[in-house]
Amino acid sequence: MTKLIRNTSIYAIGNILPQAANLVLLPLYTRYLSPRDYGIVNSMQVLASIFVIFFTLAIERSIYRLYYDYKTESEKKHFLGAITLTIYGLSIIVLIVAFLSQNLISHIYKSISFYPFYFYSILYAFFSIFALVPKIYYQVNERATKFITISISQFILNTVFIIYFIVIQKEGAVGMLKGLMISNIILAFVFIIINMRMISFAYDFKIIKESLKFSLPMIPILLSSWVMNMSDRIFVERYFSMYEVGLYSLAYKIGGILMIIGGAIFMAYNPLFYKLASSADQIAAKKKISNYNTKLILIVTFLLMLISLFSKEFIFIFLNKRYLTAYQIVPIIAVAVYMNQIGNLFNLSIYQEKKTNTVMALVLVSSVLILILNFMLIPKYGITGAAVSAIISFTLLNIAKYYLSKRYYFIKIYWKEISIDIISMFLIIILFNLSGLSLLIGFISKVAIVISASYYLVNKHFSNYNFRVLFK
Repeated sequence: MTKLIRNTSIYAIGNILPQAANLVLLPLYTRYLSPRDYGIVNSMQVLASIFVIFFTLAIERSIYRLYYDYKTESEKKHFLGAITLTIYGLSIIVLIVAFLSQNLISHIYKSISFYPFYFYSILYAFFSIFALVPKIYYQVNERATKFITISISQFILNTVFIIYFIVIQKEGAVGMLKGLMISNIILAFVFIIINMRMISFAYDFKIIKESLKFSLPMIPILLSSWVMNMSDRIFVERYFSMYEVGLYSLAYKIGGILMIIGGAIFMAYNPLFYKLASSADQIAAKKKISNYNTKLILIVTFLLMLISLFSKEFIFIFLNKRYLTAYQIVPIIAVAVYMNQIGNLFNLSIYQEKKTNTVMALVLVSSVLILILNFMLIPKYGITGAAVSAIISFTLLNIAKYYLSKRYYFIKIYWKEISIDIISMFLIIILFNLSGLSLLIGFISKVAIVISASYYLVNKHFSNYNFRVLFK
C-alpha cells in the first residue's frame, strides 16, 4: 500500500498539472472569459477528448494489459512500435476525414462556428496523441519521475500560451484554444523523439489484431464520456443558452477535481492490480486487492465530501462573482463523478479476464439511458436535471458491473467495514448544503468536521500504513 500511496502522489501531480491550466487558472478564466466564452472553451475541450478516441481507436489502452504478456525487452519494443505506428497512421486518416466533414461536425453546437473553434480544437486533439505512448510506457514500468517530467512540461507550455492569448492578446475563447493547439504542436516533436527511443520500427499485424481485439470494445466505453460530457451540454445549449453551459461547465470543472485525483489514483493502481491478479498465489493476491479496493472507495468518498463542502467558498473567494450560482450544482455533479470513479474498480475485474465486450454492452445501455434522462429532465430542470441524469445512469451501471464481475475475476469489497463511514460522509454533505449557514460560520464548521473526520478515518482504516514514504 505504501508504494501505491507514493506512486499515487506522484501520478496525482502528473495527472493534475496538464489539466491545472483549466483549474488553477480558473480565477484568471472567470475574469477574462464570460460564462458564454467559458462554455465554448469547455465544450470544445470535451470535443477534443472525443476526437482523441477516434484518432487512436483506443489502441494505446491495450498497453496497460498486453504489455505484461511480452517477456523480453525486444518483444516489448516490437509491441510498442506496432502500436505507435498504428496510432500515427490512424490519426492522420481521421484528421483528413474530420476536415472533409466540417459541415456536418459544425452542427453539433448551433452557436459555435467551425472556424476558428472546431478547427483549433481538432488540431489540438491531433497533436496531443503523440504523448500517449510515452506516458503509458512510463506508467506500466512504474517510472513515475519520467511521467511527471512530461506532465510538468505540458503544464508549463500550455499555461504560457494560454496566458499570452487570453490576457495579453485578449482573444477570449479563441485565444485559449489557439494556445492549447500551439503548445501541443511544439510538444509533439519532443514526444516523437522520446517515442523513437523506446520502440522498434516493425509492424506486426498479429500484434495489432490482438491489441484491437482488446481495445475496440472499449471505444463505446470511452464514448460514454461523450454522452455524459457533451450530450448534456448540447441539450442545455438547445433548450437554454451557452451562458448556462458556461455555468454548468464551471461546476463540472470543480466537481471534476474528483475525476482528476481519482484518475491519478487509478493510474498508479492499475499496474499493481494486474500484477497481483496475474500472480501465482491468488488467495493472497485477492485478499490484498480486496483491501486496496475497500480503502480506495473510502478515499474517493472522502474526496467527494471535501469538494462538495468547500465549492461555495472556493467560488466566492477565488472566482468572479458572476459564476457564484454555479456552486449549487457542484455537489450533484461531484456525486455523478464519484459514481463513475467507483465503477472503475469493477471494470478492472472484468478487464482482467479480457471481457471488454461485457463492459461495452453495459455502457451502451447506460448511454441510451442517460440520453433518455437528459431529454426528460434537462428541458424542465436545466443543469440540475443534467447532473441528476448522470447520477442515475452511473449508479445503475455500477450495480450491474458489480454483480456481473462475480462471473469473472471477482474481488470482494469489505462493505461492512466502511458502509457507516460512507453514509456518514454523505449525510454531512446533505446537511451542510441544506443548512443555510453564513459563509464564515459554515466555513469554520466545515473545517472542524473535515479535521475530525480525517483523524477518525486515518486512525480507523489507515493506521498501519507508513505515510512518511510520500516524503522520501
